[in-house]
Amino acid sequence: MLDSENNQTEVVKRKLAKLDNKMPTCGRGLQISELNFNRTNLYANGTSQFKPYGSIELRPYNGSVGVAREGNVYIDGQPVCDDGWDKNAARVACRELGFADGEPTVGSRYGNVEDVMAMDEIRCRGDESSLYECDYSSYDDCGGGEGAGVVCSDTDVSVDLSGRLILQTEEVDAEDYCLAETWETARDDSYDSYQTEPRSIDSLAGTLALSCDQCMEEVVCYYVRKLLESLTRNGILKSGKGDGDVLINNIVRIADKNGDNEVNFEEFKSKIVEYLKIAFNILDRDDDGSIDEVLTNEALKEYSLEFFEQILKNAVEYFDSNGDKSISTDDFIAVLRFNDRNEDGEVTIYELIGTSLINLPAPLYTAYTLLDEDQDEKLTVDEMLGFLRRTFTIIDKNGDCNINLEEIVTALGASNLKEDFQLGIKLIGQQFITLAKYFVNGFIAKADKNKDTKVTLEEIIKFADFSFIDRSIQIAPSMGYPNGPAFLYLTGGYERGYGPSNSWREQRERIVVVWLTTLNTFLNNPVYQSTPSTQCGLAGQ
Repeated sequence: MLDSENNQTEVVKRKLAKLDNKMPTCGRGLQISELNFNRTNLYANGTSQFKPYGSIELRPYNGSVGVAREGNVYIDGQPVCDDGWDKNAARVACRELGFADGEPTVGSRYGNVEDVMAMDEIRCRGDESSLYECDYSSYDDCGGGEGAGVVCSDTDVSVDLSGRLILQTEEVDAEDYCLAETWETARDDSYDSYQTEPRSIDSLAGTLALSCDQCMEEVVCYYVRKLLESLTRNGILKSGKGDGDVLINNIVRIADKNGDNEVNFEEFKSKIVEYLKIAFNILDRDDDGSIDEVLTNEALKEYSLEFFEQILKNAVEYFDSNGDKSISTDDFIAVLRFNDRNEDGEVTIYELIGTSLINLPAPLYTAYTLLDEDQDEKLTVDEMLGFLRRTFTIIDKNGDCNINLEEIVTALGASNLKEDFQLGIKLIGQQFITLAKYFVNGFIAKADKNKDTKVTLEEIIKFADFSFIDRSIQIAPSMGYPNGPAFLYLTGGYERGYGPSNSWREQRERIVVVWLTTLNTFLNNPVYQSTPSTQCGLAGQ
């Protein structure tokens, strides 16, 4: 067994005895790990007393380095494609190199590889002596960015002297896993029938440790991991300079905790939890560490100035690529450089939209001048907060630092929005508020695990009712679509398909005039010409 404190391997006699038949309680995250108590041919430096099988090597960033611990996998001088590359394949590759175990990487994590691959669509059981013994195709359709790689380790999955299970990515306490040599399938959902025959796990040598991947058991962690996987194939976001890297670069900039220009899962999750904490603190109006007040009738029907300010500040943090605390075309120069007509390294608004701002419809030009007070084509945080606070003052007639749907409609009515349009806004707004209330109330009630009527941030992060989430995902798309007739009425699509085509065009033009006229009246409110007053204790922050 491995003595983790002294980093030494000590032979300790233990007797395994069958205690009971138990079913793992994992809902989604069952992990089965192979334990090899009798492996003795490995040394601490990752080398073996046997010469590695064949001509396999690892090349970190295209450079061959002796007995490398991690890198892109090469067989007979050619890379391996990552199609089909998984834990079993990585285990075979690392053992072939003389290590005990390994974790797979994909997407040419250690630098692009050559286009001609030695293997594609590889399928390994995990007990092969060489990758050549796995099923694979010698024909490949892979590119240089699809190289398979590994991170090899010196130790197998093991049990330390205190009884903890030592995995590649975590340590599991003794009470949180069990050992097994056979298992039974209680139910096979694909055939809707029960199976009672014990199934031997002969393909895996040694005793198996059954544990739970806790992230798979928690909704927040699970979907954060899925989101990261949708952004990168190897679980690591790296800063780059390409046209398509703006999204990734901004994430790395705000989530990189250790300054290595990369964001791993833990850093990514930490940033998401940070946003959840901000939202939680806003909803926790009485500062008691619980958001049970969300279950009241008025919750989600009104929104505070702090709520909108936090959205604005976090949006600026994300999009402010050059760190000047403002938003401008400079922050998107990587994707806008083709609009740089005079090739001076900058993109003006004129170059971007193809016309002078003063040629825009009057309400749009007015909105821009109110936002960009010094007309320098940069929207600073202070300028945007000033505009937001003035707008909030106009809408928040009762001065309670919250605005609701009724106040928004009233403010638009005061700006001469027609009554039928006000009705349409109410119908759509009430639909979304009702739907949001349904989902949030259900989530909060189910998150209260200890039934103390208090819902803490920890309970939200640890929320594990996937059935509720699955049902919500089914309901939201259909019921969340905007009220059809009302939406079409407000956007000019109500008469489409009836009468001559010019009738529909005239309808659309009439709708545009209604909205622009209302916006113009709203922006001419004297409040926009005044200095934002101290409001809700937030001015100047």
